[in-house]
Amino acid sequence: MARVVITGPADADSAEIISDLTANAGELVADRYVAELNALYRRLATFPESGSPRPKLGRFIRIGLVSPYVVVYRHAPDNNLVAVIRILHGRRRITRRTLTQPTAPP
Repeated sequence: MARVVITGPADADSAEIISDLTANAGELVADRYVAELNALYRRLATFPESGSPRPKLGRFIRIGLVSPYVVVYRHAPDNNLVAVIRILHGRRRITRRTLTQPTAPP
C-alpha cells in the first residue's frame, strides 16, 4: 500500500474549496466533497497508478477526479509514495506552471 502525502499547496487548495463550498452550497455539500476526497486518497493508497497519466505536466504526474475538481498527484513506480500536488477546478487550464504556483489566481 502506498503512502499518500498531501502537500502544502494541495492542503491550501482543499481548505479553500471546502470553505467556498460551505459558504455557497452549505455544510452538507462541503462534507460530501471531504468524503469524496478521502475516498480518492484511500483508492490512491491501494491503486496509486489508477489516475490518468499527464506526462505534459511532468514526469510521473497523474490526475484523479472529484468532479468538478482535478486532484493532481505524483507517483513514481519505484517508490511507495503518492504526493498530492494540487486540487484545482477542472475548468482551469492546468499547466506545469500552475502546479508550482502557491495559490490559485482569482
